[in-house]
Amino acid sequence: MNYPRVYALLLLSAFLTSCGQNQTNVPEDSIKSEINDIGPNLMARNLKKGSNGTMLIAGPNNSSLSFGGVFRYDARLPNEQGKSFINLTSKLGPHRFWDVLEDRRGNLWFTTTDSGVYYDNTSAPLSAGSKSIQHFTTTDGLANNQVLSVYEDKAGLIWFGTGGGISRFDGKSFRNFTSPNAPLFYKEGHYNNDIHTIIEDKQGKLWVGTRGDAFVYDGKKFTTLTHKGEPFLDVWGILEDSKGNIWLSGYNGFSGSTGGLYRYDGSTFTKVSERGAYAIIQDKKGNIWTTGPVNPANWTVQALSRYDAKSLYSEKPTVTEIKSGKAFYGLSEANDGSIWFGDATGVYRYDGKTITDFYNKAGQKKYSIDTKQSVVIWKGSMLLGAWEGSKFLGDGSATGDVDLLKGELVLDNRHLVGGAVEIDMRTIEQKFDHPGPHNKLPPFFNVKKFPLSTFAITQVERGNNGNTNVPNDGSIRVRNEGNINVTGNLTIEGITKAVTFPAQLYFKDGMDGTVELNGTLTIDRTDWGIDSGSEKLFLTSGDGTISDDVKLFIKIVAKK
Repeated sequence: MNYPRVYALLLLSAFLTSCGQNQTNVPEDSIKSEINDIGPNLMARNLKKGSNGTMLIAGPNNSSLSFGGVFRYDARLPNEQGKSFINLTSKLGPHRFWDVLEDRRGNLWFTTTDSGVYYDNTSAPLSAGSKSIQHFTTTDGLANNQVLSVYEDKAGLIWFGTGGGISRFDGKSFRNFTSPNAPLFYKEGHYNNDIHTIIEDKQGKLWVGTRGDAFVYDGKKFTTLTHKGEPFLDVWGILEDSKGNIWLSGYNGFSGSTGGLYRYDGSTFTKVSERGAYAIIQDKKGNIWTTGPVNPANWTVQALSRYDAKSLYSEKPTVTEIKSGKAFYGLSEANDGSIWFGDATGVYRYDGKTITDFYNKAGQKKYSIDTKQSVVIWKGSMLLGAWEGSKFLGDGSATGDVDLLKGELVLDNRHLVGGAVEIDMRTIEQKFDHPGPHNKLPPFFNVKKFPLSTFAITQVERGNNGNTNVPNDGSIRVRNEGNINVTGNLTIEGITKAVTFPAQLYFKDGMDGTVELNGTLTIDRTDWGIDSGSEKLFLTSGDGTISDDVKLFIKIVAKK
């Protein structure tokens, strides 16, 4: 069998492809929208104030292939240079980051849901000779490697809410609190160990929200919070206001109809609103802000809401809905009084008049293909296998590559909607597994007349039909979000045919700025007139017949 001839022809065919409260909604014309398209593209789970007026943003990415990170916004850096957002965790590897804390010494703590806690002690090391980045896991005494919250108390102790209870770190070692109290509803304390949030009040007591019951810790024991004989369940947001009242959001008992926002004055719980709160803060003016569901029975409708300070303790406090959507998470007030909040794809800033969107989810954006990082690999084979007696020698498979000359991808709200690529047919090369001389390929393609092949996207079908499912815990899990079917027109030597191939699209490192497409396309080369040695001519080609199918492995890296 003449395998050199197979390689030559395959090389040529590798062209490619290419309760009742007063509610008001802010009139749309009273809030301006501004796009500042430089921010991180991630699920902004937690926002915290850092030193010197900075803002810290932490969260995972929706795609299973992109894990997210922690970013710092520094208003002192020029936006026009794209440096205001800095990725603080880019060198820590791919992890699902969730929360962040800058402690009183200026050091940073990063929590993850898959790899414990990272500590950047650049400012003040824990001990002489310690590394600038330290990694704490269950091996070091942490209760669990799933860590959803981090908090520093007045004594400087660091508390972690994990998937296996509470961990307290004193600078040297961990002390763990597991199954902190006999649960009133969830048996065996299983969900009580899944900690959402921890805060300390003015009296030094810790308030703990979990997936199960909520607790108060006085330094000696944990006491379950109850109202009307039933515990508060699934509490995410807890706040102590300026008057010492505790605000919390959750379910009082198992019935979902009892969910909402509650206020505790030290003796009595009062239901303030049907609205829930994933996060809750009080600003300098005394207003209380929340992110979360408008109706606890329907987590798919959420909002950034403001409870007016003047009516805060009235029977029907006035609540203003600033922005609504499918999912809102982290919440914090900056030094300048602006309110920062996060959603499933990035962060916003509201200064009382204008909402600045740091990730442009409205309108299409073009990403230029990085031809140095992008590649197309082709693979073909003979129609018949080669044998030596009963020993199978192979099918004459051969692979090679071809260069992309230029191109772009067009995205709308993180979804691929279009794009085009040019392929330089003069660069087709074949990969050989062994050194030595090889036959020079004859000029099967008329590269002088047709030096380029092109592929233009005409349609993209998304996994889950493009829908985002929001479970009752407010998280977004879209397992097939990045799975797509790409349809487009492939042109080779003046012949254009429609093709469709499966691919995955994801944002690298959770950043808005680099997107990767990984796809596989199988074509019938004879559709483009490449019929030499075709299986359709088997009766005349015999054992020199080459399979008509050529598989193309496509990796495209594109940047804005």
